[in-house]
Amino acid sequence: MQVNFQTVNVNNHKNYYKNNTPSFTGAPHVESKLFAPVTKKYDDLAEFIARNYYEKFYRSNFGKWFIDKTKNVKNMTTHMSALGATLISGMYTIRTLQNDKLDPEKRKTLALNDVMTWGISTAGSYFLDHRLGKWCDGVTTRFVANYVDTKPEAKNKELFGDWDPKKIYQFIEEAPQRAYDKITEMKAKLSPEEFEAWLKKARLNKDDITDISDQLLYKEYSKIKKMCKDNKTPEVLKKWLKDSGTTEEALGKISKTVTKSVLDLNLDFLRDKRLTTLIDGIGILKSLFVFGMVYRYIVPVLVMKPANKIGAYLHKKNAEKNQDQNVNKAA
Repeated sequence: MQVNFQTVNVNNHKNYYKNNTPSFTGAPHVESKLFAPVTKKYDDLAEFIARNYYEKFYRSNFGKWFIDKTKNVKNMTTHMSALGATLISGMYTIRTLQNDKLDPEKRKTLALNDVMTWGISTAGSYFLDHRLGKWCDGVTTRFVANYVDTKPEAKNKELFGDWDPKKIYQFIEEAPQRAYDKITEMKAKLSPEEFEAWLKKARLNKDDITDISDQLLYKEYSKIKKMCKDNKTPEVLKKWLKDSGTTEEALGKISKTVTKSVLDLNLDFLRDKRLTTLIDGIGILKSLFVFGMVYRYIVPVLVMKPANKIGAYLHKKNAEKNQDQNVNKAA
């Protein structure tokens, strides 16, 4: 949906968001002189990777194709970890069953152990990875707040001024409205050429203006929809949709691009390349840690004993079956 930035009628919800969003009250990050050289080298390495790997990958034809095909796939690291574990476990199971040096019953017990370990590990990893999602989001938000607090250049002061990273939850809600207000102010003050130059300094382009307008339109829609639900007056919503010249279907598409997290905040407004790399890394590290711990340490220990018992039970049943067959043949 295309929304004209100059004609969209969106009310200012600053007071509404101020009264309904929590504040981040974590202590500011303190730089250690002892680790300053190490931190500097790490920063340089992260910047080098962001510039020479991520940026080049995202700008390449393959990168654009890959991102387009996988943009709706969530938890890609989790799925790739599960796929890798499935291939490895499958290989071990097949090789175990084909190993003529092992006793046939021992082969079955080991193969059963492999299959049970893979199945329980995969289910457990997905479950634990999902359960840790909110915790990881909180860690990421606190990390970004500290990062921006120690690196003022990441604040995009040209667009937002000197905002307080300790109130980052509130700022995520306010960012589209604050950006809209600033753009409106600068558009009125500057000539078209000067305004384009200012947009570049504010890390924005003309398409971003439409995106911000769409976000505010969606926020207004959400507020009215909630009011209609409480008061059971859908006529108000229908009238608003008609006056706005939009549809619920179009607004549903906009909802997918609304700024909701620190990752969205950075991609939509701050646009700090290194911060993008670090945010992505936290989620990847969480998933890799969960899968590594579950597959390598937790489940194999838990599965070994029940797998051995199941294997012994099956071995006993096969032995009894063979014995009955031998008795019947002898008779």
